Parts: sequence; structure tokens; C-alpha cells
Amino acid sequence: MTVQVATAPALAPPRYVHVAGHWINAYKVFLCVGLCVGILTSAAAAEADGWSPLAQGLACLACALLGMAGARSYHVAINWPAYRHSGFMGAVRDTAGGGWSLFGALVIVPFSLAQDTLLGIPIATFWDHMAVGIALGGACIRFGCIRNGCCVGRTSAGWFAFPQHDVHGVTARRIPVQWMDIGWWLAAALGWFALRPWRLPAGTSALAVLAWYGFGRFSLEPLRQRSSLIGNSVRIDRVVAAALAIGASAALVRFVRG
Repeated sequence: MTVQVATAPALAPPRYVHVAGHWINAYKVFLCVGLCVGILTSAAAAEADGWSPLAQGLACLACALLGMAGARSYHVAINWPAYRHSGFMGAVRDTAGGGWSLFGALVIVPFSLAQDTLLGIPIATFWDHMAVGIALGGACIRFGCIRNGCCVGRTSAGWFAFPQHDVHGVTARRIPVQWMDIGWWLAAALGWFALRPWRLPAGTSALAVLAWYGFGRFSLEPLRQRSSLIGNSVRIDRVVAAALAIGASAALVRFVRG
């Protein structure tokens, strides 16, 4: 009987972890952890407010699956020259190649409008519950970025920089963008909990979290080692972050004022 031994891929560890005889990219591991944390947190928040945790959880799961497809499609679209040889759908389905963008997950916004009809959860309430799950789940997923080396910060000689590796395994003193992003997500979650006792109108917490993340991503994007560019100069993710921050903030002000 021949025993098959999984061959360790390049840069494993830290980019890959050994699970049940298989080498799995660390980002995918933390992606699963983050999705589980986010969905369960959202369901718990819904239950605490008297809504069905099962309905909230199922809706969040559907949004997560659609969001992952959107995140991959967005990444391929804005980096099309690198994927042209594979064709769009072939590149989107290439799970081994890697490459995601959180902003592509915004495709769940129009989809989530159906939750009121399908599961009986008002859209604003649904998003309020999902917002805290996104914040805590997003923090967990960023640990996968740290292990994988993606979204890494620029090299720096500043006192705040410390050794980190990129996806090629090159270690250098870098701006800790991933850690800063984790802190920003956790601050969003803390803000969500701080707003709960105020009993603000439904949808307020969700808009606040979206605006908070938009401003944070806009500020942190230039610190990354690599950004997706349009026309070799425009940081498209920074543009989207600005639009998200301004749009959510404007909606939040109008929402609170009634």
C-alpha cells in the first residue's frame, strides 16, 4: 500500500498551513474563520433583538457566498491585463490563483433588499445585525492576509515598521497596514456595541460601520505595497473607498435627522 504524502508548497509555512494531510493557503483558512465568526455574530445580534437567528444566519451565508464571487470578479476586472489569457470566467473560477477585493462584495447590497420579502427581516434591521458580523469577521480575515503576505504595507525605516513578508516570501521592515486594518475593524465593532444602548433608528449602525470603513480604507490604501491602478495612476480602491465613505456618511446624516 502506497501512502501519499502531501508535498509542501513553496513558502510553507508561513503562507500555507498543514490541515488533515493537506497544505491549505492561510488566507483561505482565516477566510473560513472570519465568515463563521461574522455569520454567528450577526445571528446572535438578531436573536438579542428578538429576530430569528436562523433567518439572519441564512441570509448572511447567502450574502457571504455572493460576496466572495463579487470580490473575485472585481479583482479580475480591475486587473484584467494580468488575466486576459485565461478569459474572464476562467480567471474568476481559478481558486488557486488567489486575488480578492472586498469592494467587489458590495454586490450584496442590491441582493440584500430581498431579505425583507424572503425572510421577513426589514432591510435596515438586517444590515444593522450584519454590520457587526462584517466588522469582527473582517478583522479575522485580515490575520490571513498577515500569514499570506497579501495587502502588505510598503517598506519603511520608520520606528513603527517591523519585519513582515510579502506573497513572495520577501521579509523587510514594513508599515503594518494589515494590523492597522485589524484595529480599524475592531474599532468599528466596538463602536457598534457602543451605539446599541442609544436605540437609534434601524440602519444607523450599518451606515456608521460602512462610513467608518470607507474612511479607514481611504487613509490606509496609499500605505500598501501594491494597489490596483486604473490608467497606471488612479488607485481604484481608494476611489471606491471615498465614494463609500461619503455616500454612507451623507445617508447617515440624513437618516439621523429624519
